Amino acid sequence: MHSPVFIEDFSLSFPHKTCFENFSTTILFGERIGIIGRNGAGKSSLLRMIIENNPDISTAIVSQIIDDFDSLSGGEKFNKSLSNALSKNPSILLLDEPTNHLDQHNRRSLLRMLQSYCGTLIVVTHDREVLRGCVHILWHIADGKVTIFRGNYDDYLDEMRRRRQSILHEMNLLDCPAPL
Repeated sequence: MHSPVFIEDFSLSFPHKTCFENFSTTILFGERIGIIGRNGAGKSSLLRMIIENNPDISTAIVSQIIDDFDSLSGGEKFNKSLSNALSKNPSILLLDEPTNHLDQHNRRSLLRMLQSYCGTLIVVTHDREVLRGCVHILWHIADGKVTIFRGNYDDYLDEMRRRRQSILHEMNLLDCPAPL
């Protein structure tokens, strides 16, 4: 169990782009957070920032690129790294694209494990099954900010559709000539 993790004014930028600015939130024990956004948006960097800024909290990260265990397949490397991470009994488990190198059997095993994991989970993923079944808070990195959505992935998609339709509706109204 961990005390609340306070993220205050996290920003990530590079000479050619700003990924996000002034991101602040609180992570409570047991929360299950999915970080989503386009490739290069800063999702993996945000994971590392959480660890670097909270060294006193028991965390374990399983990175997207696993260079250890050269003789193993991608799935075997991931499973070995995940086992090593879980052996530390972390309060916060951070996963970066955990399903990338897994076959169907290992994906199902991972999903079951994530659903039963008792600590705080923060996962970067594009995998809709992970987003639907394992998280209840989404952090969406886009347009220079991190937007927090509380709810499941399907609710998030519905909300994004509603927002898009509202914007299109407003644009159509603006494009119409005024009645005489």
